[in-house]
Amino acid sequence: MAQKKGILDASLSFEQSLAELTALVQKLESGQLALEESVAAFEQGVLLSRHCESLLDQADQRLHTLTENNDSRTQELAVPQSGES
Repeated sequence: MAQKKGILDASLSFEQSLAELTALVQKLESGQLALEESVAAFEQGVLLSRHCESLLDQADQRLHTLTENNDSRTQELAVPQSGES
């Protein structure tokens, strides 16, 4: 794991965060962790999940902005010029 207990490396990409989250889930599901280790893994999983959600929200916002800009240009092109019918 790239980060210490309770600390998340904000520079992790979505893919890296998702891979770490998947590994944590597998460890938890294995039932091989002690109680304290399970709680720590769960806490780390929550941080990773929130980080993934934040990155997805940022990507969604970027796509929304691009789509809005594209729609505006399309509407501008569709407006007839003066003198045209």
